[in-house]
Parts: sequence; structure tokens; C-alpha cells
Amino acid sequence: MSNTSFKLNIVTPKQILEREITYIRFKDETGFFGILKGHIDFLTVLVPSLCYYRDINDREIFLAVDRGILNVREGVVFLTSREVFESEDAESLSEKIDKTILKRAESEKAFLKMLEGIERSFMEKTLEFMKRF
Repeated sequence: MSNTSFKLNIVTPKQILEREITYIRFKDETGFFGILKGHIDFLTVLVPSLCYYRDINDREIFLAVDRGILNVREGVVFLTSREVFESEDAESLSEKIDKTILKRAESEKAFLKMLEGIERSFMEKTLEFMKRF
């Protein structure tokens, strides 16, 4: 770890990633803000946004955050989110997000259709039951 670097831990339901970084930029409801080594302990709620960090090799890495909690504690940054996409190429990241959003929308439609079927079945069985009395 260099004199200017610090740890970023990215936590999602699918994975936990640890990065060694020198700078990170996030967005909450008040706007964009940056974090450097030595930042005070801090907690905020992130909004969906495209952020980035600089790694220890001075590469700019983009993060697409689907809401989340950001916590700086004892010099370590913790990003907890439902989903985080990471890439050095903003364009490929955009494509990945579009595909994921489309896939999520299709899954949500299928889930809602299944719920409608369950609800319809429940109502039919309730009506059958009520006819007996």
C-alpha cells in the first residue's frame, strides 16, 4: 500500500471485491463528491450514477452504481449496493448496463405474470369455497 492509497471494498449480493485505490468519486442526493486517503469517517446514501476511481497504477476505472450505501470507516471505503458494474471502458460499461436493465425488466415481467396467475388461482379457489356455504 502506497502513502496515498487506501482500500475500497465493493459489496453486492453476488460478490465482495477489494481494490487498492488513490481516489474515488461518488454521487449522493447532494451531488458528486470525492474521497482521498485520510477522509474522515462518513456515511451516505448513493443515488444511481456513473462514478469512477483511480487505482494505484493511475488507471481510471468506472463504476455504475445502482443505489447503495457508502461508508468510510477507519480509512477504508465500503460500497454496498444491489448491483455495481466496473469497467475501464465507459462505453462497454454502458452496453453492459443496458443489457442488464433489459434482462431485469424481462425477469420482472415474468415474475409479475406469475403473481397474477397465483392471484387468479387464489380468487378462483376462494369463490369455489364461498359457493359451498
